[in-house]
Amino acid sequence: MKEAETKHELIEKYYIDLLENNKVSAGEQLPSENDIAKQFNVSRHTVRQALNYLVQEGWIYKERGKGSFYSNKKQNEIKKNVAVLTTYISDYIFPKIISGIEEELRRKGYNLLLFNSNNDINNERICFENIINQDIAGLIVEPAQSTINNLHHESIKKLEKNNIKYIAINANCDEENSAYILVDDEQGGYKLTNYLLELGHRNIAALFKADDLQGEKRRRGYIKALTEYNLSFNKKIVGEYITDNQEMYIDQFIKRILSSENRPTAIVCYNDKVALRVIDECRKENIKIPKDLSIVSFDDSSLAVSSDIKLTTIKHPKEDMGVRAAKCVIDMIEGRIDKPQYTYSAELIVRESCSRVELQ
Repeated sequence: MKEAETKHELIEKYYIDLLENNKVSAGEQLPSENDIAKQFNVSRHTVRQALNYLVQEGWIYKERGKGSFYSNKKQNEIKKNVAVLTTYISDYIFPKIISGIEEELRRKGYNLLLFNSNNDINNERICFENIINQDIAGLIVEPAQSTINNLHHESIKKLEKNNIKYIAINANCDEENSAYILVDDEQGGYKLTNYLLELGHRNIAALFKADDLQGEKRRRGYIKALTEYNLSFNKKIVGEYITDNQEMYIDQFIKRILSSENRPTAIVCYNDKVALRVIDECRKENIKIPKDLSIVSFDDSSLAVSSDIKLTTIKHPKEDMGVRAAKCVIDMIEGRIDKPQYTYSAELIVRESCSRVELQ
C-alpha cells in the first residue's frame, strides 16, 4: 500500500496493518466511529470515508445497528467457492435459476459447487455436512420441505461458526433476519384467485403443496381472495399434498373433483406441473378447458406453453433470481452487506386457460 497522504488513508493503513499482522481476529468488532475519531483526532466524516473504503475492499464489514467488524480478507481471497443447494437440479424451473447463479459467479471469479436435496430433509442434512467440511465461502440454499423443516438449526449454527455466508431462495429460513430472495407467493395466490372471481367463478377448487412454505403462502392468498368476495373456504375442494405422496394424491384428488356432482368451474394449481396433470385428466374425462374448467397455476415455466392450452400463471423470475442470489452472496462474502432481503412482486401472466362464467 502506498504511504498514507491523507487522514482517512492513515486510518485505513492502521486497520489493514492490524489484520495483515494478525493483531486482530475476523469477526472482532472495531471501536465506534466516535472512538476512532478521538484516537486519530479527526472528524466522523473522515472516519466514515476510511470505513467505507475498508468495506469496499473487504477488510471489514458492517452490521446494521451493531457496528463494524474485521473480516478475513486473506481467507476470503483464497475461498472462491460458493455452494448451491436446491431441492432439484435438472427439472422444471431449476436449470434457469442455477444458470443465472453460475453465470454471475463465473463473472466474479467464483466457483460453483452444486448439491441437490431432492426435497428431502435427511438428504439436506447430509449436504450441509459436506458443505461445512469443504473450503466454501458462501451458500445459496432452497430449504427442503420448508413448512416442517425451515433449515436445521444445528446446520445454520455450523455455517455461522465456519463463517459461511448463506442466503435462502424461494423459501426463507425461520429466522426473521436471515438473508433471502423470494417471490410474493401469498400475493400470487391472491391474484390468481381474484382473477377467477372477476371472471365470475365462485366454485373454485385448489391444489397446494403442504410441506413447502410456497404452498402455505399461496393457500393463504387463495383464502384471502375468497374472503373478500364473502365466500367460505370449502375443504372438500381444496387438496393439500406432500412430497412423499404427491403423484398418488394429485391424481386421486383430480379424479374426485372432476367426477363430483357440483363440479368446480375453476382450479388454482400449486404450479405448472400440477396444472398439466389436471389437463391430462380432463382430456380422459372429455372435459374441455377452458370451456368446462378454468385452470391457473404458478411459475410460468416452459410447461406453461408446452401444450395446446397455454396457462394463465404467476411468473417466477428464475434466471434473474439466480443472478441476484449470486450477487448477494458475493456481497456478503466480501463484506459489503450483512443480510440482504428481497421479495419479487407476483406478476400475473394471462393466457387462454380461463373463461368467463355467468353468475347464477
